[in-house]
Amino acid sequence: MQTRRSARRPTASRSSEGGIERYILGMALLLPLAVIVVVLAQLPGTSLAAPTNLLPSDASMNIMGKRPVASNPAPPPTIVPPTATPRPTATPVPPTPVAKASATSQKGGTYTVQPGDELRHIAAQYNVSIFKIIALNDIPNPDSLRIGQVLTIPSE
Repeated sequence: MQTRRSARRPTASRSSEGGIERYILGMALLLPLAVIVVVLAQLPGTSLAAPTNLLPSDASMNIMGKRPVASNPAPPPTIVPPTATPRPTATPVPPTPVAKASATSQKGGTYTVQPGDELRHIAAQYNVSIFKIIALNDIPNPDSLRIGQVLTIPSE
């Protein structure tokens, strides 16, 4: 009776041999790591040295111990004492006539656009639809009214 041992190949112990395969595997693992380290060392602002800002030094302790500069420093002292500043008096300003929406709505006519006017307020003042004013005056963009522009207001 023949045994199968003669058909088997003898195997070598893997702990002491493997030569070139282990060398290639080690290089395949270490070479990318070495390339990454070299590339990172070439980037501006990076260094492989230990960071210097982790340990406080005497100079940084002095800087941290000072109070911040006042954002509103006091004016420098003057030799001449300040004179009394006259208080401003309120001057009555005559009211300027502004077209405002009245309780009674107006019907038809024309309207000249004033600063701050919006088409919806003009339409509400005349009690007409915004869309009727847009269609009658051929306004491409309701937000593009110009000061002084004359709008024709439909009667209904």
